[in-house]
Amino acid sequence: MTPSSLRPLAPIALAALLFAALALATAVTKKPWFDEVHFTGPAVDLITRGSMGQPVVEPLGFASSPGIPQLRVNTRAYYAMPLSHLAPAAWYKLAGFGLFRMRALATLWGLVALSSWCYIVDNLTGSRLMAILSGLLIATDRFFVDAGADGRPDMMSAALGALALAAYLALRQRSLGRAALVSQALLAAAVFTHPIGGIAEFAILVVAIRFDWRRLTWRHAVLAAIPFAVGGALWGLYIGADPEAFRAQIAGNSIGRFRYLTAPLTGLVDEIRVRFLDRAYAPPHATGFRRLTILIPVIYAATVFAVLFSRAASPRPGARLLAMVAVVYFVVFGFLEGAKPAFYLVYFTPLLACCMACWTGAEWQRGGWRRCVAAGMATLLVLLQVSWIAYGIRRDSYRNAYLPAVAYLNQHAGPKDLIFAASEFAFGLGFYGNFRDDSTLGYFTGKRAAYIVVEEPGYGEAFRGFAAINPALDRYVQETLKEDYQPVYANSVYRIYARR
Repeated sequence: MTPSSLRPLAPIALAALLFAALALATAVTKKPWFDEVHFTGPAVDLITRGSMGQPVVEPLGFASSPGIPQLRVNTRAYYAMPLSHLAPAAWYKLAGFGLFRMRALATLWGLVALSSWCYIVDNLTGSRLMAILSGLLIATDRFFVDAGADGRPDMMSAALGALALAAYLALRQRSLGRAALVSQALLAAAVFTHPIGGIAEFAILVVAIRFDWRRLTWRHAVLAAIPFAVGGALWGLYIGADPEAFRAQIAGNSIGRFRYLTAPLTGLVDEIRVRFLDRAYAPPHATGFRRLTILIPVIYAATVFAVLFSRAASPRPGARLLAMVAVVYFVVFGFLEGAKPAFYLVYFTPLLACCMACWTGAEWQRGGWRRCVAAGMATLLVLLQVSWIAYGIRRDSYRNAYLPAVAYLNQHAGPKDLIFAASEFAFGLGFYGNFRDDSTLGYFTGKRAAYIVVEEPGYGEAFRGFAAINPALDRYVQETLKEDYQPVYANSVYRIYARR
């Protein structure tokens, strides 16, 4: 490459560096949480004992399904897709295990996702300006940065999905068969990392229908199915080792996830009300500056509709195609994803950022007052996102809350003292010691811990749900904490109880 050909890539490289800096700063200041261990535990077990179990959880004490036995979960983990454990296990063999090295893997996948989306925008719109703006907006998106500093497999799955779309666009003109095979191989990897990664299939379908409908044949469908068949067969071999445990664990992890299939309108409403508002941009506890983050989805939505319906705001057909995909994503999430957690937004917000970049680039090119409005909106969005990220970094819940709680337990608990706490304490107490994650506090096993750690959200949220699903369990938990234990330590996040 000549210096002139490298010059347009420099702004995208700077956006990648900005993302890496924000993600790494978040990774070293954010306290761990239970889901990181739910995916990391089997990987650690694989490189430690040769099995792929979750060593720290009580099979009857899952917060999401208390009392429903997660059969043999301590030796075989079936509750998640296999690549979500195998990929980090390979990374730990290469880089060693640790909280920050675990999160660094997500940062690397974030760089793949960001680069893929920049290529997608460049390919569809033919505008390097829009691709550069996409990189900047994605690099500063709060949920993208958070996923890039987290031990869940969402960033890996989202990156593979974006890479699948980019591969299809890159290969479709030279060889549609190769485009189908390569893109679906990457998409299969995304699905076998986390099923939500399969949403990228809808983006590929929209692009294929728009550009290649007349060229597609049954041969391409067969090529597209091969990676899923191979992946399914390999997964089937693992399932075949203990199909009873697979059925039990999948059943426990699937509770409530498909409830909107029979109430699709409610699903769309809850997509806004629950995921985007209550759990992401406008939670009930928000105060002060945090309330302004409600402007982020408003800006995203406004630009999607502007690109979709305003011919002046969308002079490039590829931009309108991205807006169509954004609408499809919203509908699919509304119908098919019933849990509505905020961390799944990493699959969606990069696409919204690309739509924002297309609108901003189009308005900038029109000049005049429109250029000022577009620049102002983009600047406001970046300031809101970066301020939100910076607040979390400054808060430093890892050093100000998590480490002091771990230090208290290590100082006061003896080697044989059983500790009940959320899985995240495995990073501080070890995966094979005297620590267990049992949100029922021994209700089903009869075990009694010397110390219990309660946090929000974690055991505190689980306790509130027990009243509706098991009143007897709810009474047991309340009476146990009140009568059998006494508070001995508290900080801004954790409360530790010692047995009387």
